Amino acid sequence: MQGPELKIRIRIWKRLIKQLKARGDQTRESGAFLLGKPDGREISDFICYDELDPASLNSGIIIFNGDGYIPLWEICRKKKLKVLADVHTHPGNWTGQSGADQRHPMIAQPGHIALIVPDFAAKRNQLLENVGVHEFLGEGSWRSYRETDRIIQLIK
Repeated sequence: MQGPELKIRIRIWKRLIKQLKARGDQTRESGAFLLGKPDGREISDFICYDELDPASLNSGIIIFNGDGYIPLWEICRKKKLKVLADVHTHPGNWTGQSGADQRHPMIAQPGHIALIVPDFAAKRNQLLENVGVHEFLGEGSWRSYRETDRIIQLIK
């Protein structure tokens, strides 16, 4: 089963992982919105949740205040980008969605992709192996992909 394909340059992915690791400090979840051109499928930029909502990481799990979407949409408008996906970290190696993840998609539009990086993004050389990939289908429904589905690809 093939879903939407996203691409991200290796250098952007590595910078993203470094930011997630630093912001989570190996003790709490962290996350970011992944941005790209409105008519494209390549992630060209990201913005971390705590840049939009400074308190979003304070509890150990992500609690993103709706007011954080106001600066997100402003940044997207100014840069002429849109949110293509989101990413957040989990402790340990589990990359499935929690009940809260399923009930509260960061972008509640069918087709939105949510990535989950294990080990608070602290694993050395974390590429896409073992990253959870989940597509929101609408009305509380999700589809999870296997690594072999290649829904997101690293490019040079």
